[in-house]
Amino acid sequence: MRRLITALLLWTCLIHPAFGEERIRIAIGEWPPFIGAALPHYGVVPQLISEAFASQGVSVEYGFFPWKRAYEEVKQGRWHGSAIWGRTPEREADCLFSAVVYSDEVVLFYNRAKPVDWDGSLATAQQLNGLRIGIPLGSAKTPVLEQAERLGWVHYEASGDELSNLRKLAARRIDAVDIVKGSGSHVLNQQLSAEERSKITTTPTYQRWDYHLILSRQLPESERYLRLFDRGLQQLKDSGRHQQIWQQFEQPGPLKLAP
Repeated sequence: MRRLITALLLWTCLIHPAFGEERIRIAIGEWPPFIGAALPHYGVVPQLISEAFASQGVSVEYGFFPWKRAYEEVKQGRWHGSAIWGRTPEREADCLFSAVVYSDEVVLFYNRAKPVDWDGSLATAQQLNGLRIGIPLGSAKTPVLEQAERLGWVHYEASGDELSNLRKLAARRIDAVDIVKGSGSHVLNQQLSAEERSKITTTPTYQRWDYHLILSRQLPESERYLRLFDRGLQQLKDSGRHQQIWQQFEQPGPLKLAP
């Protein structure tokens, strides 16, 4: 009888090696300095997500994809979720959105040789006069500028990533780049030459853009995972761990544009 019980216990361990722990699969892409395959914990954002889920007994498996592909994997229900994304009506039709994971400043990067003088409102957007705006593939447009595009006042060109768009801007192949200040400044300071950096600056901040974990509407478990994540994220905030993670990330100092 004892041998039978031992055998049953061994079989259970082999079939359920992580009994009591679930695993969620999250598709991500390169987004320095916040997400990267070569970064510790894959970056500060995956670290926050992993710790929030871990507090609820859920482990995270990450897969790196181009951002457009990552979104499609979630939309079709092949991966549970992706991180991190701004909220748009189109995305809300496909995905559930978590509480805010990260916020950044909305600006336009532009070439000093062709200054962009705009107050961020739709009322004055007509003065942008056909501005050619670059945006990485899979990224969301600034809502006001998306409306200005529909009115024919600006023109978007979606291609490549943040680095390639900023290099096009330095070469004056486009007039501006629509990316948030934190990630754009990092790419500018870390990956462009001093000559390229000297040509580029930003408009004032127009607003803040919130980023979320998204979960597929195709999967029945998504709503429960969403509740678990939001609860875990709040627990990180309440315990002070959330602030500690961001402080460790920001220790080298805030990201700054070249003067």
